[in-house]
Amino acid sequence: MKALKEGAVADAEQIEGSSLKANAALKQQVDDIDNLFSEEISAFSTLWNTPFCHGDTEDKHDANDNANDNANDNANGNVNLSVDYGDAQASNRLKFSSLSSRFPHAPENAVSMWIADMDTAPSKHIAHAISAFVSSHYGYQSVDICEVVAARYAKQGTDIAANSVVSTASVMAAVDTALKVSTTKGDKVMVLSPTYGPLRERIAAQGLKLVDVSVDDISIKETDLDRNITALLDAGSTAFVLCHPNNPTGTVLSEPLQHEIARFCETHNITLILDEVHSEFGFVDTETTANNSAANTRSNTKNTAHHGNNTCAIKPFAIDSQFAQDTIIRINSAGKAFNLSAIPAASYAIIANDELRDKFAREIDSCHLEASPVAKVALIAAYEKADDWLACVLKAIAFNRQYAQALINVLSPTTPYTLGEAGYFLWLNLNKRFVNDTFIEVCKRGVIGVDGASFNAPGYLRLNLACHPSTIKTALLRLFS
Repeated sequence: MKALKEGAVADAEQIEGSSLKANAALKQQVDDIDNLFSEEISAFSTLWNTPFCHGDTEDKHDANDNANDNANDNANGNVNLSVDYGDAQASNRLKFSSLSSRFPHAPENAVSMWIADMDTAPSKHIAHAISAFVSSHYGYQSVDICEVVAARYAKQGTDIAANSVVSTASVMAAVDTALKVSTTKGDKVMVLSPTYGPLRERIAAQGLKLVDVSVDDISIKETDLDRNITALLDAGSTAFVLCHPNNPTGTVLSEPLQHEIARFCETHNITLILDEVHSEFGFVDTETTANNSAANTRSNTKNTAHHGNNTCAIKPFAIDSQFAQDTIIRINSAGKAFNLSAIPAASYAIIANDELRDKFAREIDSCHLEASPVAKVALIAAYEKADDWLACVLKAIAFNRQYAQALINVLSPTTPYTLGEAGYFLWLNLNKRFVNDTFIEVCKRGVIGVDGASFNAPGYLRLNLACHPSTIKTALLRLFS
């Protein structure tokens, strides 16, 4: 493998155009972190195909590298994650294309950590399934995903009825449809805030009134259940759009709290619209240690513990609250977990209530928003054949989360941040570090994330950690050196 694929993470000074200079003591601390994690860095670096600047679209490993990787993987019985399906052609990926026009304040060598896809090629099983399907089928097709989705949930310990599944073209199409069938223009709709910007946009576009429910205020420990959580909710709302696990914070609400929210919604006839697309990215709290950053500050002591490499899917929200299932529309997709944004893979809604499901399905059908046959084939292949691939990716992300946290605790221990129990996002509070025009200042430093303002949280920054460890290191050095 070439230098960028080797074990040691490149220092910021090795990235062309970088002007950052860490002092000797700080540099030694960062080097110590690299030494501490050297085995993991070496093990996981070959997974990622991450360009290191705008113009860096050159393939980082050639055909011989691929052949060697395949031979090594086959010999060791490992899953080959370095097969190149064109991922190195970064100019074709939205994440890296036209950055100079999208982010005009960013320098040419900016690292791109904004949009939520992963810098690794999808499982070859999915590509093979799609290729076989499109080369042998034509005309309108009938492909069913209901049983496959039910089997996926059963494998994760949750029982759902296959006939409760409705396929959709995308998660946002499902959210939009869910709002249409459960609300009327002018209604109030709660959102767990901060939350994914397009969710807010769809609510506003339908003439609905946003009611923000703070994730910090509502995320309490189980020992605090005597607090009146329902006082934070709006009984006059018609729906509650809840991204769970939360995007961007990665917060997973406790099961007792989920139960309380579900009970409130059932009592007040509020439809719970759940976006659960990040549910596969759960990280189990093992070998938990105290977070050293910003001792006793609220943002840093919540959801920021040292996470081990044990991973699991997050249980569907309030799935054990049987009384509430008739008020829930839960939405999911194989797209995020299996990195299939280019297809995209089929999305789906799970709706237990027959009347609500029929209404939803009719709206999907009338607007031609059902998932395509190819998207369904991708989902089936992902759910049935790509679990080994996903397990490897989850381990690599678990390491990246640990690595990012270790670097922050050295580079800027007083910066509040959240790294929740799920997801591959780092949520940074930069209000005190960059007081004015936070996002522009961050871009000028050569780091492209997502502006917190789009989540209704100005001064914050979301960084995508599903990338090469060198990218994480470079971004954090540029922000905090």
